[in-house]
Amino acid sequence: MSNCIQYALQDLYRDQPRDYVIDAIPSLLAWITRQSASVQPAGACDFAVDWRGETAGVALHLNLKIIWDIDRLVSEDQCLLDRVRRLKTGKTVDREHVTENAAYGLAFVAISTFLPGQKVMSMRLGLPPDILFDVTPNALRGVEVAGRTSGGRYALNRVQSGDGSKENPGKESQLRLRVDIAEAYLSLWCNTPSIGSLQKVKP
Repeated sequence: MSNCIQYALQDLYRDQPRDYVIDAIPSLLAWITRQSASVQPAGACDFAVDWRGETAGVALHLNLKIIWDIDRLVSEDQCLLDRVRRLKTGKTVDREHVTENAAYGLAFVAISTFLPGQKVMSMRLGLPPDILFDVTPNALRGVEVAGRTSGGRYALNRVQSGDGSKENPGKESQLRLRVDIAEAYLSLWCNTPSIGSLQKVKP
């Protein structure tokens, strides 16, 4: 696998179900273009990503370049630019969920890139993993997702491994302990700096 991977955001409409993609892309664009007042017609954002496809495997350190074509995105969602504008200015009830929904969008990109052929079948409410691509009872397969605005590797490691307390055991431990989950990945993302990971944590 090349150390530099490019993914066109508009391809999510081909790779994953529209119902999930159309709600994630506005937050993702607002999040990754945080330094500008608007979204350029064509743009790119680079994430330094760790990808580990086997539980005990060695992580690959990759550059994931996400590119977009606004005309093609707007052809799928005519309200896109207005939704991005409202997210950037906070004029929406979703203003507190931009990071969360952007992380879902990045997880969709990661699934499409590193687990080609896997499709989001369902999203769970209140139980891990967040995203399911196999809903077989007591043999669930999917991806748990988290995003942080800042904090880099330290913040993502805290999400993954917790702080050693019973109150915060970390998402990796929670996934491993659930007997209803057969296979699980962690998808973690940080905005500043722009880093992320997709790691298999079970089995």
